[in-house]
Amino acid sequence: MNNETKIAVVVGAGISGASICFALKKRNIQTILIDSELGPARHASGNPIGVIYPFLTKHKLAESEFSLAAFQYFLSVWDEFHLKSFVPHVDGIYFLMDSEEAYDRYSNALKSHQIPTHVANEKLEPFSGLPAIFFPYGKSVSPVDLTKQILTISNPETKYSCKLLSWEELESDSKIICQTSVGEIQCDYLFLSQGFQFARDPRSNWLPLKKVRGQILKFPEQNPTNAHGILYGDYITSAINGYQVLGATFDEFKLEENPRPEESILLWEKLTSKLPKLSEKWGQQNPSLFPTRVSYRTQSQDRHPIAGKLPNISKLDLTVKYQNLLKVGKKHMEIPYYESVGILNGLGSRGLTHALYAAEILVSSIFEGQNITSESIFKSLKPDRFLLRMWKREQLT
Repeated sequence: MNNETKIAVVVGAGISGASICFALKKRNIQTILIDSELGPARHASGNPIGVIYPFLTKHKLAESEFSLAAFQYFLSVWDEFHLKSFVPHVDGIYFLMDSEEAYDRYSNALKSHQIPTHVANEKLEPFSGLPAIFFPYGKSVSPVDLTKQILTISNPETKYSCKLLSWEELESDSKIICQTSVGEIQCDYLFLSQGFQFARDPRSNWLPLKKVRGQILKFPEQNPTNAHGILYGDYITSAINGYQVLGATFDEFKLEENPRPEESILLWEKLTSKLPKLSEKWGQQNPSLFPTRVSYRTQSQDRHPIAGKLPNISKLDLTVKYQNLLKVGKKHMEIPYYESVGILNGLGSRGLTHALYAAEILVSSIFEGQNITSESIFKSLKPDRFLLRMWKREQLT
């Protein structure tokens, strides 16, 4: 295959789309990045400060194995491309184990995953005095600068203020025709990462994804302040460029765009309750006066990313006869795919940690036709997992 003649279109210029562009750049694929906004990182990736750390479970599960591998992959890219010189950040994240259940889960996660101490270790968080998992290379980081720097490295052709209206795969020559708000684009590969806009596409709106509202609070750096980010259900970041971020609320039902002053107050109250030795020296504060930002992230039904070829449900046999034959014969469902269309979505609140590795898994599966990770992790990411669950629950007939 002559990669130089192939063109890929990536839809969505947040951290997910930028990560796909990065994976394509590694394969010398000509890439066009389109986004309906005026520039990159305008939605959840546009928050002033975010945190990067792996999600862990007490026992080794595909979800936590993926997250740990994604965290390590992120660090390898960070080091290889010297991102520390270009992306505002502070190293170090504490994850408080502030209950017996949390301590049981996370302390055992270190053992079950055999995590080396230079990646994560048990340590007392200095302000609370509570046991915590400390990630020395976890980060408080600027998502906007991270996304822009990944795009700088990837160097795709960009088309902003360009909305994908529809797309069609031509079976005759395997080309994909994308109709956009600025004209038609013909390509060989299409990658969909446009967050909650999946619901507007009939080829992907069957996916159980939710648009989730989050609100964060930005406030001037306090004195004294925490040298590392601290997670305690909510989180407080380290200071970057004179500001810190407190976040984040979670709402999947009421999705208004305007900030809610009462949520800012609740975020502040929880901070002072969880970390009184940190906040009591700051004096009286009025959090309702601090700048807030509302953004939306897309979360899957099982809170795990979706990365893989997009199933072609228009070719899926949904007849009762076929479904019954599968069940009687104890056979697996045969799922048709768009061979040149991939999707990366549902990253939820951990997009900064997971996007680069998920994109690499996605792109390698389409271009090399192989898994770069374990079979269990690969299957846990594939979008067809939801079709299989629906079939087993007899929700497809």
